[in-house]
Amino acid sequence: MADNEKMVQVKNRNVGSTGYTFENGFHRRFEHNEVKTIPLEELKQLSYIPGGEYILKNCLVINDKAALDVLNLNVEPEYFYSEEDVKKILLEGSIEQLEDTLNFAPNGVKEMVKKFAVDLEIPDVRKRDLITKKTGFNINNAINVNHIMAEGLDEAPVEEAPKRKAAPITASAEPVRKAATPAPKYNVVKK
Repeated sequence: MADNEKMVQVKNRNVGSTGYTFENGFHRRFEHNEVKTIPLEELKQLSYIPGGEYILKNCLVINDKAALDVLNLNVEPEYFYSEEDVKKILLEGSIEQLEDTLNFAPNGVKEMVKKFAVDLEIPDVRKRDLITKKTGFNINNAINVNHIMAEGLDEAPVEEAPKRKAAPITASAEPVRKAATPAPKYNVVKK
């Protein structure tokens, strides 16, 4: 099969959606974790437009080494990390494996590291500090904010309308209302 006809599986690893548009108006959009089979020729065209190479390296995953060669994308092993791989590194991997991930992984993988470090509340403080140092995203603060938000939602008090505890200062117990003031009268001057 010629490269022009080859179909390639592509997955969006970006935390949000990813999309691109060609000059002819063709638009493709991937939702989070969505996998599509698309022509290799389309990926070639994407690599030529501004920002296309960034999308191919950081937002999408192409699990076809031959296609990566055709696209002339030299990727590190971290390029292929899945969500399960990232979770394993955070929970079971060494500090050195995490550091290599943060040094060599594309941005999409780094975003997964930050997200899962908070979601899993990784217990290793050294890993939390390393992620904060390498990404600028404070894992400890994010975990604390999540706890505060969760407590705030669970313990939100229901406010009741206040009840009168004593009689008002006026003679009767009922509040006295003033009568409506009459509309002002204007003197119309005729010339």
